[in-house]
Amino acid sequence: MLVCVGASNAQFVIQHQQPTVLDRTTTNRLEFFVPGVTENDVVEAQLFYKNEGELGFSQKEIFFQNGSFTVQLTPQELRGSTLEYYFQLTLRNQEQDFFFPETLPAENAIEVPIVDGQGTPALNRAEGIDYSILSPAPGSGLAKNDLYIAVALFYDEAEIEEGEFQLLVNGEDVTGLADTSDYFISYLPKNLGQGNHIVNLNYVTNEETLEVVSFQFKVIDPRRAAYQGFEPRLIPQGRVELTARNQTISGDINNAYTGRSYLNGSYGLFKYSLNGFFTSQESDRLQPQNRYGIDLSFGKWWEFEAGHVYPRLSKFTISGRRIFGINTSLNVLWNTVNVQFLYGEVSRKVTNIYSTVEVDTVFAGGIPQDTTYTLSYQDNGRGTFARKIIGGRIGLGNPRKFQFGIQAMKVEDDTSSIFNIVDYNDLLLSPTLSTGLSLQDQVRLGEQPELLSIEGGSVRPKGNFVAGADMRFSLAKNRIRFETETVASALNDDIYGGPLDSLRAADIGFEDISQSDLDILNDLARFIIINENMSVIPIRIRGVGTDTTEAETFFPTSILGSDTELSFVYPKNTLSIQYRWVGPDFVSLANSTIRRDIAGFTILDRFRMLQNQLYITLGYEALNDNVSNTKGATTETKSYRTNVSWYPINQKLPKVSVGFRYRTRDNDVTRFNPEVPLGLENAAVQNLSIVDGDTLITEVPRKNNTFNLSLSVTQQFRFMDMVHDATVSFSSLNTRDDVFAFGDAQNAAFSLNIGSRFEDIPLRTQFGTTINNTQSGNGQLDIDIFGMYFGGTYFMLEGKLTLNSRLAFTSNRSKTRFLSLANSDDSDFFNDYYVLSDDRTSSRFGTYVFIAGAEYRLDNNHSFLFDSNFTNVSGAGSINDRVVQLRYIYRF
Repeated sequence: MLVCVGASNAQFVIQHQQPTVLDRTTTNRLEFFVPGVTENDVVEAQLFYKNEGELGFSQKEIFFQNGSFTVQLTPQELRGSTLEYYFQLTLRNQEQDFFFPETLPAENAIEVPIVDGQGTPALNRAEGIDYSILSPAPGSGLAKNDLYIAVALFYDEAEIEEGEFQLLVNGEDVTGLADTSDYFISYLPKNLGQGNHIVNLNYVTNEETLEVVSFQFKVIDPRRAAYQGFEPRLIPQGRVELTARNQTISGDINNAYTGRSYLNGSYGLFKYSLNGFFTSQESDRLQPQNRYGIDLSFGKWWEFEAGHVYPRLSKFTISGRRIFGINTSLNVLWNTVNVQFLYGEVSRKVTNIYSTVEVDTVFAGGIPQDTTYTLSYQDNGRGTFARKIIGGRIGLGNPRKFQFGIQAMKVEDDTSSIFNIVDYNDLLLSPTLSTGLSLQDQVRLGEQPELLSIEGGSVRPKGNFVAGADMRFSLAKNRIRFETETVASALNDDIYGGPLDSLRAADIGFEDISQSDLDILNDLARFIIINENMSVIPIRIRGVGTDTTEAETFFPTSILGSDTELSFVYPKNTLSIQYRWVGPDFVSLANSTIRRDIAGFTILDRFRMLQNQLYITLGYEALNDNVSNTKGATTETKSYRTNVSWYPINQKLPKVSVGFRYRTRDNDVTRFNPEVPLGLENAAVQNLSIVDGDTLITEVPRKNNTFNLSLSVTQQFRFMDMVHDATVSFSSLNTRDDVFAFGDAQNAAFSLNIGSRFEDIPLRTQFGTTINNTQSGNGQLDIDIFGMYFGGTYFMLEGKLTLNSRLAFTSNRSKTRFLSLANSDDSDFFNDYYVLSDDRTSSRFGTYVFIAGAEYRLDNNHSFLFDSNFTNVSGAGSINDRVVQLRYIYRF
C-alpha cells in the first residue's frame, strides 16, 4: 500500500516580494507575479488578510492586469502592529487552487509589521470630530495652479475638549497662513514642487496633539493633472477601459473582450460612485465573472451599496466576502443609533448536468447476483444551489464611548433554484435520463427509489443561522478600550423536507413529540429549518437499553463563538490582551476562515522608541483544542514571537525588520507500540495502550515544534547616476516532529528586488530573483524553485509614450517518494508501520515569459495601450502560449 503525503503543485509558481514594513499613513501595494498565467486562465484571485488578534481572514479580490496581480491596502485596513496575509489563485482547468505561501497558508501566513509613517510620532485619533475632504481628492494628481486645500469639519463642541486646529503641509505648520473657522479650514499653498505631498490636520489640546485626518496628493505636470476644486461638482469623474484580446492557450485560439468602468462624483455631503466589469468569458458554469455595483453616501449618516459588494458585519458572521445584493448602514441621533442591513446571494446557482444511468450487474456462475444503478455527472457538471443571505446589526450608543449591539445573519440554499436528483423519483422528472433503463430496471427502481446512487453524492442544500451580541466601551480618553462579542450558530446539513414532522420524528426515536413542539419548529423555520440533519441536535437520550429511556434538552455550548479584547493604547506603548473561545460546531457559511475548536489567550505588547523609528513587538499565545471535551486528547499550542522594525527618518539608512516565532504543540499522548520492530515506534501506523491486559488503540500523539525566522531589509542608494531601491528578504521555517518519523518540514526562501531610476535618462528598470527550497516528510518531498526577472519602462515624447517590457524565467525541480506500509500483508494491523518506498518520482521544467507593452496618451483623456505575453514551458509538454491585447482608456 502506498500513501502520498505531498507533491509538487503543477507548473505555476507564485512569486512575491514581501514588504519590509507596511506604512499605516499611506496606501500600500502588494504584487504577486505568476509566470505563465494569462488573464484567460484566471477564475478568481483573492488576498486573505487579518490584523493581529482577529479570528478569521478578511477577503479582498485582486484583478490581473499587465502580467501580475496587484492589490492595495488602505490605511483603514491596517490596524494594530502586524498584518498577516496569504494569496489564493483559482485557475481554469486546474483541480487545485494555488497559494502563497504554498504550505498551510492560513497557518503560515506572511507577517509584516505595521508602522506609522516616516518616523513621525504616532498621534491618537481625535474622537468625536468627523470631516469631509473637499479638495484635493486624496491620492489625486493636480497641477500647481489648481491646488487648493479645503476640509469641512463636523463635531459637537460639548463632546470634545477645548483646543485648536492645526494644519501642516509636509510637516510645516501653515495654520497661520490658512483661512480657519470653527467648521471649515482652507489653504492656498504656494511654491509646491512636483511630487508627493502630505497634509496633516490635527487638534491640539492642553495635554496632547490629536490627529483628525492625514492624506496625500501629488503635484504633477499640468498636462497630466485632473482638477479637483472646492466647489460642488455636478459633472462626475470617471474612467472607461475597453480591451480586446487574442490568445493561444495550449493550442486553442480564441478571442476575449472586456470592459471596465468607474465613475464617481459628489455634491456637498452627497457622494456617489459606480463600477462595472464585463467580459465575454462570462459562464453560467462559474460564479459571476461580470461584476458591477453602486455606492451612495450622505455625510457620516447614510451609506448604500448595491450590486457586487463586500460587506463586513462582524468577526463571526461575514467579513469582506463578496455577495450580489445590497449593504446599507444608517447612523443617526448623534451616532448613538447604528443600523446595518444586508441582503443578497453569497453564490449563484449552477445547474447540474447529468449523464445517463449506468447499470452494473454482478454475475456468479452466469447467474445475476446484484445490480447497482449509478447516475454520474458530465465533466464539470456538478452544480450548486443559489445561496441566499440576509443579515443585520443594531448598535445603541456612541461607539467612541459605549455601545451595545445585537446582530443576526441567515444563510440558506434555495432548494428550487436547480434541478437536483436525490433518488429515482426525482429522475422520473427528467425522462431522458432513464432511457437506457430496461423495463425490469424501471420497475425495480420504482419500488425501491433509494437504489439509485449519485456519483459523489447528490448536492445537499444547507441552512445556517448566526446571532449574538457585542459590546464596547473606552476609558481614559480612549486609551483604554474593551470589546467583546459572543455569538451562536446553527447549521443544517440538509434542509430537504423542511422542518421535522411527526413521521420523521418517530423514525429517529421521538414518537412522543407533541404538536405544539412541531408548531414551534415551523415558526423557527423563518430563521433556520430544524430537522434530523442538524449538525448538533440539543437532545440527550438517557437510559438507552433500559425500560426508562427518556430524552432531555440541553444547550450545546459547542455552537458558541466568543472573542474579548482589552487594550491599552498610549503614544509609546500598546498592550492588548485577548481571549477567544470558538466551539467545534460553530459554523458561518459566509465566513469559512474562522478557526474552530479553539480557546485561549493572546498577549501582544508593542513599544515605539526613538521618535517612532524603532518598533519592538513581543507576543505570547496559549491555545488548546477539544473545548467541548469530545476528543480523547487535548492539544496545547504555545507560541512565542517577537519582531524588531527599524524605520528611520533618514532616507540614507536602511529599513530593517527582523522577526521570529517559536511554536510548540503537544497533546500529552505517549508514543507506544510494542508490536513494531524496536526503534520504529515513531513510524507506527497505530498508537496503542494496554489496559487490564487488553491492547487498545489510542489517540494519535502530537508533539512538535516550529521555528520561523524572517528578515527583510530595504535600502535606497545612488550608484552610476541612478537611484536604486533594493529589498532583500529571507525566511526560514523548520518543524521538528518528536513522535512521527515522517513529520519534519523545512523551508528556506530568499528574494531580492531592485528598482532603479536613471537621473539623466527617462528609464526605470526592475530586477528580481527568488530562491525557494522545501523539504517535508523526511525524504518524501523535495522542491527547488529558482526565479529571475528583469524589466524596464522607458518614457518618450515628453511622457506621452511609455514602453515597457519584462523577461522572466522560473525553474522548478521536485522529487517525490511515497510512504508504503510494512507488515500490511498479515491480519495483524497493530504491527503496521510506514517506510519510504523505493520508487522515486521526479520532475523538472522551466517557464519562460516575455511581456512587452506600450501606452500612448493622446491627451489627458484618451490613452491607447498594447500588451503582449509570450510563455514557453519546457519539460511539461513544451507548452507555448501567447496573448496579445489592445486597450483603450477614456478618462473624464
